[in-house]
Amino acid sequence: MTKWMQSVILSIDFGRNLRQFARMTLEAPLVTRTDAILDAAFQAFASYGYKRTSMDDIARIVGMSRTALYLHFRSKEDIFRSLGVRYFSEVTRDANAALQRPEQTVEEALYACFVAKDGKFMDVVLSTPHGSELLEAGHAVTADLWTVAEREIVHMIARWLCAKGIPAELGPAEAVAETIMSALVGVKMQATSIEGLRAGEARLAALIARAIA
Repeated sequence: MTKWMQSVILSIDFGRNLRQFARMTLEAPLVTRTDAILDAAFQAFASYGYKRTSMDDIARIVGMSRTALYLHFRSKEDIFRSLGVRYFSEVTRDANAALQRPEQTVEEALYACFVAKDGKFMDVVLSTPHGSELLEAGHAVTADLWTVAEREIVHMIARWLCAKGIPAELGPAEAVAETIMSALVGVKMQATSIEGLRAGEARLAALIARAIA
């Protein structure tokens, strides 16, 4: 390869890298601003509740004008739903990662999965006076998102159970995973504090671990 050809290839590579860097530079602020708005909205909903939170509150926390906020989101409901999209994406990712961590017992893996599935939303629900209102808003605005995320987590747990191997008398792995998910909902509904929720999840993880041992 001649020096001229090497020079041309280096120029092409440099140009390609420069264009990639430019795209990253242009796209990053938009993503960062959207996340900043969602973080501010989460803070507002936790502080004031869903009903009392206004677009003005969110704009003030994020440090932008109300007009600028409307360029990103149409309404408070639109923001809440976008929070739901981000939340369910994070919990399915984190729950799967929790199950796949190496060198942990079945009980430890299940408990880690249960905690990851809650995300930070349940911390807010159980530690603020607006918890019930936020749950109601979640059911009203993001119920379809939860249905999809729940099915994905059920499939995820079922695949994990298949890989671990479960006693035949317990039935299909998918059915066992659905039972686990139903039990988790029950634990969540009975919890009145984050400590109580974690204790219930730990008991459930221990029971399931012994059942499939």
